[in-house]
Amino acid sequence: MHDLKTILLLIVVVCMLVSIPAAARCSDDVRHQTGVQDRPVSFFTNPAVTLLSEYYTNSSDFTRQSIGTEAGVSASSGVHFDAGYVFSDFSQDGFDDVLRHTLIIQGERQFSESITVLGRLSENFYDNENENLNGGLFLRFRPVSGLYTEFSYRHFDLIDTVPSFSNVIYSYVVTIGSLDLDIQSDDYKVYLLYYPVSRVSFAGEAVYGDYSDGNEKHSFMFEAGYQVFDAPFLRAAYNYFYLDIKDPAPLTRTGDHVESAYWDPINFEIHTLRLEYRQDFRENLSWGAEGALSWSPKSSGLSTSAFLFALYRFTQRSSLRFDARWFDQNEGVDRLEEGDRFWAANFNIIYQHRF
Repeated sequence: MHDLKTILLLIVVVCMLVSIPAAARCSDDVRHQTGVQDRPVSFFTNPAVTLLSEYYTNSSDFTRQSIGTEAGVSASSGVHFDAGYVFSDFSQDGFDDVLRHTLIIQGERQFSESITVLGRLSENFYDNENENLNGGLFLRFRPVSGLYTEFSYRHFDLIDTVPSFSNVIYSYVVTIGSLDLDIQSDDYKVYLLYYPVSRVSFAGEAVYGDYSDGNEKHSFMFEAGYQVFDAPFLRAAYNYFYLDIKDPAPLTRTGDHVESAYWDPINFEIHTLRLEYRQDFRENLSWGAEGALSWSPKSSGLSTSAFLFALYRFTQRSSLRFDARWFDQNEGVDRLEEGDRFWAANFNIIYQHRF
C-alpha cells in the first residue's frame, strides 16, 4: 500500500514537470530560494557530477558509513534532473551489519518566481532481504516577499529520518533496530520561514509521522534568529524543539542483545542557543563554524555541539567541502526516565565538478 501510494504520487509529479511550461531553473546557490535565471537554457545545461562520503558514530556503538555519486543536468523545459547511487554500511555492537544499495532519481520544476515543485523516487536494496521503494513530494511557495513555505510528503525507511550526507547529528533514529524490523514512515510536514525586516528571521516546522509499526510521531520546531554581521557572516539564534512518540518502540533482538528499534520519548522538548559564523578567505576558500548550547527540562540535562566546515574551490567549476560535527549530552532522556550521557560525531566530504 505504501509503495503504491508513492508510485502514484511520483507519477503525478512527473506529469506536472513535463507538461507545463515554466521559467528557467535557478542556479544551485538560489534554487531553494527565490531568483530565476535571466537567460534561456539550451537543451541540456549545467551538467554536474558530485562525489559524496560520510561517517557517523555515537556512544551507542552505532555507525553509519556511506559513499555515493550524483549526476545532474537541466533541460530546456526548465526541469532539473538528478540521478544517484549510494552504498551504505550500518553496524552496531552485538548486531549483524546491514549493507544497502540505493538508486535515486529526482526532478525539480520552477513554475514561477514563487512556486517550485520537487519529486524524488528511490529504491533501497538491503542484504537482509528487505527491499523498499521510497519517495517524496515537496511544494515550495513564496506567497509574499519575505515569506517562504514548504509543504511536503515523504515515505522513507525510518533509518533515513535524516537522509545520507545530511546533518545526522540531529537525527533521533541512530540505532540499527529499525533496519532489522524494516520500519518505514509517512511524514507530512509544513515549514515556514519569515523575514519581517532585514537581518531578522523566524522559522517554524510541524511534522506528523505515521510509522509502519502502528506508532505515531508529532514534532514541532520554532526558531528566531538575528544576523549580526554580513561579512564575516555572524548570526545568533534561539531554537525550540518538541518531540512526542505515541507508543513505546518495538524491541529488536540478536542473541542476548535487546534494544528499542528507535528513540521513543514522551513530551520531549529542548531549548537551544546557537551562534553561526562564516567567512570567505581569498577567492578560493570559505570556512565556518557553529556552536550551540542546549537544555532539556525533562532531565535538566545540558548538551553542547560544535560544527566546522571548509570549502575549497580548485577552479570556478570544481570544489571540495569538508564538514565535521560533534555533539555531547551529559544526561539524556529515555521514554520514562532520565538516560545516560550520549555523544555523536559526523564527518562528510563532498567533491563537485561542473562541466
